[in-house]
Amino acid sequence: MSQNQTVTITEQSPLSTVDISKVASFTKLRSSTEGLFRLGKNSHVNAGLAKSYTVSKNAKVYTFNLRQNARWSDGEPITASDFVYSWQRSVAPKTRSVNAGLFTGIKNATQVRKGTLPVSKLGVKALSKHRLQVTLSHPIVYFETLLAYPLFAPQHKAMVDRYGNRYGMSADTQLYSGPFKLVHWKADSKTRTLVPNPYYWDKAHVYLKRLTITTQKSPAASLKAFNAGKIAETQLIGAQIPANEDRTDYVVRPFSLMRDINYNFNTANKSAKQLINNRNARLAISHAIDRKLLINTALQNASLPPKGFVTVGLSKNNLTHSDFADQQRGTSYVKGNPSVAKQEWQLACNQLKQSRFTLTLTIPNDLVSLKVGTNIKQQLMKRLNGLTINLNTIPSKQLTKQATQGHYELLLSGWGADYPDPLTFLQIMTDNSRHNYGHWQNQTYNELVDQISDSQNGNAQTRWEQMLTAEKLLMTQQAITPLYQQADSYLTDAKLNGVVHNISGVVNDYKSAYMVK
Repeated sequence: MSQNQTVTITEQSPLSTVDISKVASFTKLRSSTEGLFRLGKNSHVNAGLAKSYTVSKNAKVYTFNLRQNARWSDGEPITASDFVYSWQRSVAPKTRSVNAGLFTGIKNATQVRKGTLPVSKLGVKALSKHRLQVTLSHPIVYFETLLAYPLFAPQHKAMVDRYGNRYGMSADTQLYSGPFKLVHWKADSKTRTLVPNPYYWDKAHVYLKRLTITTQKSPAASLKAFNAGKIAETQLIGAQIPANEDRTDYVVRPFSLMRDINYNFNTANKSAKQLINNRNARLAISHAIDRKLLINTALQNASLPPKGFVTVGLSKNNLTHSDFADQQRGTSYVKGNPSVAKQEWQLACNQLKQSRFTLTLTIPNDLVSLKVGTNIKQQLMKRLNGLTINLNTIPSKQLTKQATQGHYELLLSGWGADYPDPLTFLQIMTDNSRHNYGHWQNQTYNELVDQISDSQNGNAQTRWEQMLTAEKLLMTQQAITPLYQQADSYLTDAKLNGVVHNISGVVNDYKSAYMVK
């Protein structure tokens, strides 16, 4: 290894909070947060703060033995009660965690989240200082992988109580359970610095002395800094990709994130609401978009056209080893087809007895989203006669709030897989999901997803078939319009080793990263 174990990388947007109950994206927290498990290479589930565990015969009760040397970044012991408090806080309705739905399947989680049961009824309890018991309402085949997600990490109640609304808004208003701790950062600042957590149980395998993450000022500035050796990795944008793809330090990282158009079925704009609630109009919008053109002109990267709503490479059939994405049955609904789009659009106009419509597409203000939004606007206005698309650009940090409050008509959104099962995508469009921002309603779909979620100890092939049926229903209705599966291009210093990259969950982990000579 090199004597200089200091690394600087760039990212597209700043971190807004380190409160795990309220953060929207957990990728930024992986290196400073740890729960019962940790995802290793190829999504292998590795031990985290739990040194061992047992599972009951009916696969519904998990008992975890925490490490005796598990410590917060201030040296205080991490206990089973810290997990109980964290999970109860995240599910509590007053916290308004956008990720609370991920606790579904844990006993009483849905009722607690809806406020019909108190948080004390959540199926998690401390048997002793270092023994944690979790009870499920039904077996969950991906439960260990799910628990590697930072959302399920412990939280320090005294810190939450002490800082209140300021909790997690700066480096010193949080305690850290992972391999690193933040030392220089406040909400939305352009740079944050992490150093090793001196009390981390596995500190012998943490090699970096300092990890600095900066928000990209511009693609050109970041590329210049990388070429000058000032940063170890930078994401390439637009024309930078073809210009640098022959370099030996060029890498492509696909992951299970689908960018999409999210429809607000309850928008306050009466004309827009009528149009959005017309199935033919939604079909026309999807068929009017040439995904390959979008990727080749706006993104210029290795992103993939969708085969449906579920991403490629996420999940394979245990019996046939076929990729779920390849078996999706609504593929024709997510392919550009101008002639079909024209017919569907005319049907929608006839049904609504109107020939001109205006829709506003709300997009985050990062460079990639601006390019994508502009391209979609051009394609839709070119192919759907009488449709005007206005772009509404908002800061990325405000996107979730605006979506949750329903202040949009069309939203350029996206969903990344939290665990390697198609249900991670299918569940977000149910009527009890907080990520169903546009309030699409379909009782048949809700019942199908409930069956899929509740039957994880049943016939795996029956469940697989149910997931294919649900996905087809979603696509034939175009309740959400997939655009592309994201794959980003980077230049990475060959001396940077040991970073774990995964296709789902938290995609980048610097726990055991190191620089070689």
